[in-house]
Amino acid sequence: MEQLAEEYAAWWIDFLGEHNHIGGEGATRWLLERSGLSAGKRMLDCGAFVGGAARLAVRETGCAAVAIDLNHDFLETGRAMEDGPNVGWVTGDTSRLPFRDDTFDSIWALDTYIGMREFSRVARRGATLCLCCEVPVDGRGGVEAFIDEWREYGWEMAAHKEMSNDATNTWRKAEADLVRQRPHYEERYGTRPYLGQLDMLYAMVQSYERHEQGHGLFVFKRAL
Repeated sequence: MEQLAEEYAAWWIDFLGEHNHIGGEGATRWLLERSGLSAGKRMLDCGAFVGGAARLAVRETGCAAVAIDLNHDFLETGRAMEDGPNVGWVTGDTSRLPFRDDTFDSIWALDTYIGMREFSRVARRGATLCLCCEVPVDGRGGVEAFIDEWREYGWEMAAHKEMSNDATNTWRKAEADLVRQRPHYEERYGTRPYLGQLDMLYAMVQSYERHEQGHGLFVFKRAL
């Protein structure tokens, strides 16, 4: 991970680490406990980064896991980490999954692109869908609208954990650390990329503080 952080000048690698989403490993475990995964079942970790969720799932449940990401370097780093050899690693586009219909028992997307149609296509009957993601909380219908969208694809919500405060605090801390350690990060990233990432974090913090955006953990279940 240290080498990857040096090669990719990105605040989210520096501050979020291996479990690269809001709530970190604790959120991953919360989802895993509700995923229904066990030995013999198949899991797909979409936008996997270094496959933190996939490797944990293999270790804890004995399931067969596949991690997919567009960035080959991320996957190679994950392959070399604990339980990496026990995961299948696929370089590919989450928006066009290179898998057959009805392939997986659990689909995961943790703070990454969410493709309702593709996720639904590769999910088996009775599958679970485990998400850590932003959700609208303003005039666009809020969490209820998000849940209704999944219902149209045959999914019913089985569990939900509100994470908006966690997300707000995470973005605030990352922004503050970038400002406080500006010489270090500006030297690492370069001035323009540094300022660009700082602007991105500022916009995220403002969006959450104005309650324009929310965050949550979701587990959906597909009918048998």
